[in-house]
Amino acid sequence: MNLPIQPLSLQTRTELEKNSLIRVIGPAKLSVLEGVVRILGLNISRGESIVISRYRSYCVRAVTDSILNISLGEGGSIEKPKLGEEVIDEWESTAKTVAEKGGIAVIVGAVESGKTSFSTLLSNIALDLGLKPCIIDADIGQGDLAPPTFIGMKCMDRKVLWLREERCSSMRFVGYLSPSNPLAMARVITSVIDLVSEAKDLNRDPIIVNTDGWLGDVFSIEYKYTLIKSLKSNTVVVLGQEFCSVFQSAFRNTSIEVYCVPRPKVVKERDREDRRDLRKYNYQSWFNNAKRICLDMNSIAVIGLCLLNGVPSNSDELLELKKMLGIEVLHIARYTDVDIIAVPDEILVSREVLERISSGRRVFIVKPSSAKGLIAAVTDKNLRERGVAIVDDINFIEKKICVLTDYMGEIGGVIVGKVKIDEQWDDSIRFSKCIA
Repeated sequence: MNLPIQPLSLQTRTELEKNSLIRVIGPAKLSVLEGVVRILGLNISRGESIVISRYRSYCVRAVTDSILNISLGEGGSIEKPKLGEEVIDEWESTAKTVAEKGGIAVIVGAVESGKTSFSTLLSNIALDLGLKPCIIDADIGQGDLAPPTFIGMKCMDRKVLWLREERCSSMRFVGYLSPSNPLAMARVITSVIDLVSEAKDLNRDPIIVNTDGWLGDVFSIEYKYTLIKSLKSNTVVVLGQEFCSVFQSAFRNTSIEVYCVPRPKVVKERDREDRRDLRKYNYQSWFNNAKRICLDMNSIAVIGLCLLNGVPSNSDELLELKKMLGIEVLHIARYTDVDIIAVPDEILVSREVLERISSGRRVFIVKPSSAKGLIAAVTDKNLRERGVAIVDDINFIEKKICVLTDYMGEIGGVIVGKVKIDEQWDDSIRFSKCIA
């Protein structure tokens, strides 16, 4: 992902003795002039350099006596960790044990606990051991491998420092930014199970499942329990001692082994604005090359649009409703608990008209433009997600649904979610009910 680069303003030459540590807080560029340093299991040797985003901070260990040139951008810094602040030794030891054990490892922890960094380290250590790891990024709100509302999987063949610089090779669509909704929770669990099965078919091991930071209340704990059990995991890694006993007691006397590792004492914390910006950059990177394509609604599967998934009205019902109301009606979809009625964008439905329609039933009036901007997935004929999409238009006259996507293969279906983005890539508009 191409994040905005801040100008680098301060350069410093840093000498490190073997096994000494420094902490580099981005934005920064680190170049190795002499020796070898190690970050998250990735060795960086003489003549090599890395860029650290303003959203990240890393503990750097000198593998040998080393000389570094570090250029810092605004807000970047170099620190000498205090005793006990950095936990990389314990992390590396646990990661090696988990990688050698193999199987399915679920990484859990609260927000900013280091889940993604540990998942990256575990993958890098597995590659060191000659293994073939896959990472499943199950954070649908702040994921790295897929855009928000999606779960992504990447089978790793090289070491990396930041997963956000990678793209998933397989994805599943959830349609929400948080698993706290019951439907979203079910979709996350079934999607991760599906991706684990795919990784096994590829003979990949270990399979690393990086989860979201929703942890602490009753439902979040139950959700993580259910996910771990459903995956038939053999390992759970808990970041942070505050939740260690929660998982140890839940899985005592089972085949699931729980490892508790400390979270770093100092991290580059991201505020709400940072998280929103990261989602914007993520959307942009996935939709930069999107093209508009229009699909025949009668020739493809459409899931997630209330208007198209209920019992459709026939032409006589439409005509009768038009006469009764005196307004244009494009489509009616009936459910046992609600009727969804589509009218043209320019029509305003009065309270009087709404009361005549309802007759004691719940009625939602929607307009075609309500669907514009909804995040979606395009699928093949087996309903396997093949690309990301944004709904651009629904035309009931021509029976077309138009989407923006960079997927140019044959499309068998469109799955529509409950998150809408605007022209500035802001996803603050989210829905729990039918809007289209």
